[in-house]
Amino acid sequence: MHIQVVSKGIDVSGALREQILGRVEDGVAKYFNRPGEAYVSISREGTGFRVECSVHLPSGVMLQAHGEADDAYKAAENTMERLEKRLRRYKRKLKNHHNDNKAELPAESLPIVVLKGMRDTHVDDEDFDDEDTSGAPLNGAPEPIVIAEQVGEVRTLTVGMASLELDAADSPFLMFRNAANGGLNIVYRRPDGHIGWLNPAREDRSEPA
Repeated sequence: MHIQVVSKGIDVSGALREQILGRVEDGVAKYFNRPGEAYVSISREGTGFRVECSVHLPSGVMLQAHGEADDAYKAAENTMERLEKRLRRYKRKLKNHHNDNKAELPAESLPIVVLKGMRDTHVDDEDFDDEDTSGAPLNGAPEPIVIAEQVGEVRTLTVGMASLELDAADSPFLMFRNAANGGLNIVYRRPDGHIGWLNPAREDRSEPA
């Protein structure tokens, strides 16, 4: 299993790195036969530490978990416990869905790129050329920095299954191909806790001829 561990502003000991690698690999192997990929980041959070973990499973879903504590080892432990809980919950929901739906639905590959956040980057308004509409980067605009790349999948799902996977993964959104109409759809987590559904094909049908 490929696992990438990165640190942000701190030195990560070999012992902590090995602990994280072992827990992630064992947690995934406990519920899934095929290995996946994982990205783990460790950073300072105020006076403590924050550990974030994203796991890309063979089924195509991305599970995320994070933990915070005043000790880096404890923050990692909290993250791994939450990750294993989500792995177990997702496995159970996936099993229940497969029991009700025997047919395997197709999937298609696509690149997944992680860009470094730019909240701390300051750019003066005068640095931008408002008249440039060619699609090229604006003068003075910072270029995004790629920090991770991998291949993911857009799977064909029903809206119900996409909602279940979004809930199990605890992700902000999930893009999928709608099994009913073949269009690209998104389900996302709303601030009120409910799940929103974006279906462009439905909007197209509502437009007058």
